Amino acid sequence: MTNPSALKKLVRAEVRAARARRVAERPTRDRRIQSHLLAALADLTSPPTTIGAYVPLPGEPGGADLPTVLARTGAQVLLPRVVRSDAPSLEAPSLEWIEFQPEKPNLVTGTWGISEPVGNAIHTFPTCADVIVTPALSIDYHGTRLGQGGGFYDRTLANRPSNVKVWAVVDHEEFTRTVPSQDHDLVVDAVLNDLGFFPIM
Repeated sequence: MTNPSALKKLVRAEVRAARARRVAERPTRDRRIQSHLLAALADLTSPPTTIGAYVPLPGEPGGADLPTVLARTGAQVLLPRVVRSDAPSLEAPSLEWIEFQPEKPNLVTGTWGISEPVGNAIHTFPTCADVIVTPALSIDYHGTRLGQGGGFYDRTLANRPSNVKVWAVVDHEEFTRTVPSQDHDLVVDAVLNDLGFFPIM
């Protein structure tokens, strides 16, 4: 039987290939995703004051302007930056979170060509966030998230408080019955795609 790590590798390759075929559809899908996201935020009992987000890669659902769109809600938007220790260590790289400055975008090309913020880290993350919007390659109906393989979000959000909600963004084809998983994989509270907002029950 194929082990979960090998299955994940296969599924990641399939999702990336499918996304490459949807390049022409990407702008329309991203506008729909953003519209559903804003509606879901507006439906919360209390307006979020702090939102964790990300800067989508080319071809990744959400749109490159996602942080700006979220900042227009009036909430503080925090974005991740990859951190590597200078000391020799077996520890995997981690994420730290910095406030996005929409009036003067504080983004630079960082690790692996990803747009990352510059500035001082917010050390109370994820406790300070109301909602954290994450990228994903696929999500199953139980909320199990398949990421890019670095484990950054799995580690960062593993012990988040229960009141901090995590919503994952995918295309509708990527919200599926099952994904290969392991015990450490992040389980999200809701899924956003181009068809709508889907809480995990």
